[in-house]
Amino acid sequence: MTTVQSAPDVDVLDRVTPARPSAPTKPSRRREPRGFRPDIEGLRAIAVVLVVLYHAHLAFPGGYVGVDVFFVISGFLITRHLVKAISRNGIRALPAFYGGRVRRLLPAAAVVVVATVVAARLWAPVLSVPGIATDAVYSTFYGLNYRLAALGTDYQHMGAAASPLQHFWSLGVEEQFYLLWPLLIVVLMVVARRRAHQVLVAVVVTVVAVSGWYSVTVTEHSAPWAYFSLHTRAWELGLGALVALTARSLTAVPQRIRGGAAVLGLAAILLAGLTYTDSTPFPGYAAWLPVGGTALVIAAGCGTRVGAERLLSEPLMQCLGRVSYSWYLWHWPMLVIIPMGLGHQLGWIERAGVVWLSLVAALLSYVLVEQPTRTLRLPSVAWLGVGAGLSAAIVAASVVVLAFPPSSTGNGAAVTLAASDSATSTVPAVMRDAIAAGTKTTQAPRNLTPRPAAAADSLPGDRGTGCHAEFTQVQQGACVFGDASAKRTVVLFGDSHMEQWLPAFVAAADRDHWRVVSWTKSACPAAAITVRNSSLQRTYTECDQWRRQTIARIGALQPDLVLVSQSETVVPGDVSPEDFAAATATTVSRIKAATDGEVAYLQDIPIPGKNLPECVASNLDAVDSCTYRAGKAYSYPHRHAAIAPAMKALSVRTIDTQPWFCTASECPPVVGNVLVYRDDSHMTVPYSTWLAPLARSVLQTTKG
Repeated sequence: MTTVQSAPDVDVLDRVTPARPSAPTKPSRRREPRGFRPDIEGLRAIAVVLVVLYHAHLAFPGGYVGVDVFFVISGFLITRHLVKAISRNGIRALPAFYGGRVRRLLPAAAVVVVATVVAARLWAPVLSVPGIATDAVYSTFYGLNYRLAALGTDYQHMGAAASPLQHFWSLGVEEQFYLLWPLLIVVLMVVARRRAHQVLVAVVVTVVAVSGWYSVTVTEHSAPWAYFSLHTRAWELGLGALVALTARSLTAVPQRIRGGAAVLGLAAILLAGLTYTDSTPFPGYAAWLPVGGTALVIAAGCGTRVGAERLLSEPLMQCLGRVSYSWYLWHWPMLVIIPMGLGHQLGWIERAGVVWLSLVAALLSYVLVEQPTRTLRLPSVAWLGVGAGLSAAIVAASVVVLAFPPSSTGNGAAVTLAASDSATSTVPAVMRDAIAAGTKTTQAPRNLTPRPAAAADSLPGDRGTGCHAEFTQVQQGACVFGDASAKRTVVLFGDSHMEQWLPAFVAAADRDHWRVVSWTKSACPAAAITVRNSSLQRTYTECDQWRRQTIARIGALQPDLVLVSQSETVVPGDVSPEDFAAATATTVSRIKAATDGEVAYLQDIPIPGKNLPECVASNLDAVDSCTYRAGKAYSYPHRHAAIAPAMKALSVRTIDTQPWFCTASECPPVVGNVLVYRDDSHMTVPYSTWLAPLARSVLQTTKG
């Protein structure tokens, strides 16, 4: 988010083109556009208040549109500044421009990033620290937006704690734009010469049209990439640039019309902030309301003052506008890290206190960092060197944290988890005793596997093969595991809560000569319910399509056994237990109708309700504090209870998995030397493999 303010400006491209002799004309009503724009300073204030209150969950459920307001402002100011500088100095203006960007943006950002990394090392959850340090490196080189886009489409990161540096994504978009835009302007002004203005306007219109089209189409298919990418956001900066290029013509618009446009623009921004929510597909078509509103306000102020400027020019608005960059930088890390240090989530009064505290930090940052560096006179090349030095300092701090992360290795005695060699439908005594012993474990064993820091990577062997379909994937291969030449076949059907059983059933299949076919899909319930994918921010049509196609493939395969399982939390909470069970029964009935083999339902595993690897890593000498009650093992207990009767009505065998994880009263996070969960709802590969004897019992009791 850039808050540069240019010197008084005119439409330079109009001056660059030599005047042609012409007949006398009537005096033009056009005036030179104004230089300093207090209305833009006020717009910054509105934008930052929207963002801060949205992040603090205090007001404006659509306050994220404040970032879009900043994009339009930046496109306007930067284009106005560049056209003027390049028309005077040609390509020699570029070093001054980039040096100015470093001077304006990097010192304050560097202070915030280093302070955040240090604070994270002291107070953030143990397993979050390496990720935050990595984010710092990406932030330094303005690439965090693409890291977040990639993580946003990764199902394994859904629900992960927000990074305290996540807000740097918008700076990444702007800096990527700043890297390319000046070069394009230089080329066009050199090549086009006399028609530089017309050509540049045509190029900007093209950028707005193409990027706007990408914004809409990509939002429909992959919301994270649409939200964070330059090519889907460039149109917002481009619209600001278009206002800058037409500023002189806009001065001829009657004041009454411009005044109405300014009011309409402000209303559009506030309407978006008040009515949009996290479920609004964004940017897409929805972004046109705040972006168009911002462009209207800026365009209206290109001539004489209009009525809306009285509000935007108020001293408080001007003050908040001046410190908006620093406030944007400080508010989010403080909202994320302070609860970590306090050890609890903040109530609304505490969040309001953090907002005020972040404003104080912004004022101090403005006075002690922004103002001194802005007035420091150094050659442009020297500022580029300063930028390199500041970036190196951030990287060095991040590397130190990555090299010396908080320990996640236990101090307890090494132990070996006893395994059972028998296949039985009830939990063997040796396994039952190990689970009970886990509830009494206090110190994490030093040979704990996987280590909490590596738990997230404890994924079944089908990952990366296309056999576990990600969000937009529908087609899958044969996906054969276990004994490929075996005569008997079992199909695993469901979402990632079915996929996590793959290691157990592959181990069982190897012993009893079964072939395992695994067809699963991320966040796609087995129940015949159309769901909304929160990551894609749209209806999950691929899930319905995959479910239909896979049932047809099961019918063609005619396996001996189809095992169905699913997460009970993917389906929205407003779906009743009865409707969930009925929708599950619908799918199971379709599978039964498609195959002559047996169908069995594997109940969902107990859900801890918290990230257990993180809990264990933070309590290595008190892992029993991470034990959770068996009576609270399911987020939707009534939904869970409704499944068994529905399956019984279909004569479908139902397997209760809770005793495989819990005693009658408690569920441990560590059993023997094995970490049970890789996150807050999926078991690790070693634990799944340990349950192979119970998986064998499922195969051996299959009829036929």
